[in-house]
Amino acid sequence: MAFDLRELQTQLDAAPFVSPYPHDLSLAIVCDTFRLAQVRPPSLADWTELEQRARSPLWREQVMMLAYVLTSSSLGQETARTLHKGQDATTLLQRFFQDVAPLTAEMVRSNAFRREEFLRKWVRAVDGEWKGESPKGSSSRLEQLDYRKAEAEMRRAEEARKLEADKRQQALREAEQRAADARGWRE
Repeated sequence: MAFDLRELQTQLDAAPFVSPYPHDLSLAIVCDTFRLAQVRPPSLADWTELEQRARSPLWREQVMMLAYVLTSSSLGQETARTLHKGQDATTLLQRFFQDVAPLTAEMVRSNAFRREEFLRKWVRAVDGEWKGESPKGSSSRLEQLDYRKAEAEMRRAEEARKLEADKRQQALREAEQRAADARGWRE
């Protein structure tokens, strides 16, 4: 089954996001998605282990956003049709949460690129495909959207700007020193 990105985005844009889901409700929604696919959902101990492995203060809000997108669009039903019996839900979720680790709920909710990245990473985690896209095209688009890469590029650009500013400062100091030396020679 191929996921329709435009349809999902239209559904999510139309769905009001009034308040975050409570954590227990979010866990239940994700588990229900696995149950619909006849895949054993994570146990409470599995969820605890997932949270400990994530070691991120963002983990709970990412679980909440996953529950939100699963219920506010056809993503939940399409996920249930895509999952295969015998898949390990805990491993799938662990990969997904590691993949979306830097994304906050606010980023996913309010930024179209981050929401698309979040959706694409979920579909990749469940071994789904995108309607009208080749697997290579989907991977390429996800590379373009990757927030971690954008963040790393921003850090590199900041470091390059800082180095350039330091070089300019050094050049100015050297020019001032030469001017001072030249004044002293003329006097």
